[in-house]
Amino acid sequence: MSDSVDHHTLSKTLTWRDGMALGLALPTGLFVTFGYLLGVVGAWTAITVWFIGAVISYLQCRVFAEMAAMFPRDSGGVARYAIEGWKKYFAPLGAIAAFGYWIGWSLTISMAAVVFGELIEATWFQDNTLAFGILGNQLGLEHLFALGAMLFAWAFNYFGLKFGATVNKVLGLLVVAGLIVVSVACLVSPSIHWSTANLSWSVTGDWRTVAVVFYVTAWAVYAGEMVASFAPEYKDTARDTSKAMSRISLFMIVLFVVVPTALAGGLGEGTIRDNPVNYVAVAFGQAFGGAAWIGTIVIAFSLLVGMISTTADGGRALFGLAQEGMTIKQLDWVNRWGVPGRSLTLDVLLNATVMVLVGHPVSILLASNLGYLLSIILGLSAFLLLRKDRPNWPRPIRRSNGWIPVVAVLVVFNVFITVIGVLNPELLGYGGARESLVAVAVLLFSVVLYAYRRVVQDKLPMLWRLPAPAMPEGADALALEHEMRGTTGAHTVYDVVNDAGLSNVRQK
Repeated sequence: MSDSVDHHTLSKTLTWRDGMALGLALPTGLFVTFGYLLGVVGAWTAITVWFIGAVISYLQCRVFAEMAAMFPRDSGGVARYAIEGWKKYFAPLGAIAAFGYWIGWSLTISMAAVVFGELIEATWFQDNTLAFGILGNQLGLEHLFALGAMLFAWAFNYFGLKFGATVNKVLGLLVVAGLIVVSVACLVSPSIHWSTANLSWSVTGDWRTVAVVFYVTAWAVYAGEMVASFAPEYKDTARDTSKAMSRISLFMIVLFVVVPTALAGGLGEGTIRDNPVNYVAVAFGQAFGGAAWIGTIVIAFSLLVGMISTTADGGRALFGLAQEGMTIKQLDWVNRWGVPGRSLTLDVLLNATVMVLVGHPVSILLASNLGYLLSIILGLSAFLLLRKDRPNWPRPIRRSNGWIPVVAVLVVFNVFITVIGVLNPELLGYGGARESLVAVAVLLFSVVLYAYRRVVQDKLPMLWRLPAPAMPEGADALALEHEMRGTTGAHTVYDVVNDAGLSNVRQK
């Protein structure tokens, strides 16, 4: 390995189109949740929840774009903004947000991998009888396929994100094309009789069930924010991050309404409920006669795209946490291909462990969702804190003050669905207290690692509140000056930061 490699700086190789490609992981949410949700709510109810969630996601992405442009050198996305906003008040919340975000995204890798394994087994290995137990959990051939898929996603990330993004473009376009074809087929094929009578507003239970559905599906419909995790790797951080998030969020609104409406209206809720993993393959088979294998490939590609993207996202969350000094310093490292290789490897090991301990896809989702939503809540509230504490900080993208009450409402809504979801996981029919305890234990462990980093590795006193600069300094100031020139043409940072200090940084 060359000594000239900077092991603490990510490569700037991406465009907003690459961000969009990484965001094409989003259809995965349809394949791993829709069939299971129809066991407790009707199709119209699920689609309405997704539509509202996708609109909320668009609003949140507009907010996160401002903070991504404020900190153009910071990796980790939403979690990193939570660290910046909260460290002045209670620094461990930043560690909790980052670990929660990492767990929220990383555990979806094992969830998608298990669904991938179940799909392959159900399609080509129906007579398989392989079964073995580990720590009281019953595993089979599908879990071996799942492990292989995780390693595939790891490899496409470890050797350079640009390569992984290119693979995602190809696979993602095939997935989108397949979803368009099957959706149109469900609406017009003479062998499938689409009808609104196949969709219902039913709810098993009361309003709490709907709130739990919001809670469980938030990771999928809010997922447009994930492209902010790669902000320092875009060639034009402010513009590319904003474009990628806005476009992927609008795509999500269409995706989570049109596709489930077409498929549920054509197949019926019962068929999807009975085939929660491969219902797209069933739709292809009914529409084209004997072409179910095409649907299997569409789902499989979508799941692989999702695993590549979420592996990349989770790795950057850990890397950003280590950069900020809030977890072990060994993770503040990138390999010769300019990616956080150690964090990516830790991701794979974690997911393999969780798959063995938990097993069922929805149970894994329940264990991960608490951390994800906590990071969203802390990230949104960081927007409010940064507006109050750093009013003069240069903002290449600045939303109007009218967004402040909007963000406050979003915070309250997300707190509400999180509380209901954590207290009532059994309403979904999967999981229970065990999954919530796993999530809480992981979040508390993040505080332990924060203390270990400060006291043992950095040999600093344990502080619950950390200093937060009112204005950018050093390399941060230079990066912001570049972004301000690119977006507004102004030299705002140069004007407000001490000229001598900035000149010294330039000379260095």
